[in-house]
Amino acid sequence: MDTCVPDSLSDAELVEAFLGGDSCAFTALVRRYQTRLWWVARRYTANDDDALDIVQEVFFRASKNLCSFRWDCTLSTWLHRLVMNCGYDFIHHRERCEAAILDDERNTAFADRLLREDPVSSYETQLFIGDVLGCLSPEHRDAIIQVDIVGHSVNSLAAYQGVRPGTIKSRRARAKEHLRELLRQEALV
Repeated sequence: MDTCVPDSLSDAELVEAFLGGDSCAFTALVRRYQTRLWWVARRYTANDDDALDIVQEVFFRASKNLCSFRWDCTLSTWLHRLVMNCGYDFIHHRERCEAAILDDERNTAFADRLLREDPVSSYETQLFIGDVLGCLSPEHRDAIIQVDIVGHSVNSLAAYQGVRPGTIKSRRARAKEHLRELLRQEALV
């Protein structure tokens, strides 16, 4: 890739050139640090695209604030701190803005960070849940599995089964109550 600024320049020289009006110097800084910063940003996200968004925000903030950079640490340390701050902001901003409501057609089961994680991670838990779900009637079990586990909306499941959405909601409510009772009994044993 052809550049107008040699990659051999130091960080200080590139910053000085950028502050002097050479945008190619900032491009060289981006090329130098984007991969390392992406790996740091990836710790804060569930996918690669969100990590790229964080890195983009870091370079945006860096371009605005390089004029106030004091050189009391290295540029790479400063950029890593920016990634950590942007990652923190990303996590906390998303948690406030994206709360999935399972019955809302506009949201999928993957919209909420907590729902992306697999709650059934061990084999024993899988067997236990299978046994407990097996105690439910087929209609109740299907409503719980299709809506709460697979992620279908109440309305789409109702349309597929040819019943009203209220019927699916009622089946889920009854299934949840039955599951609570079974889990209470299991805890007492």
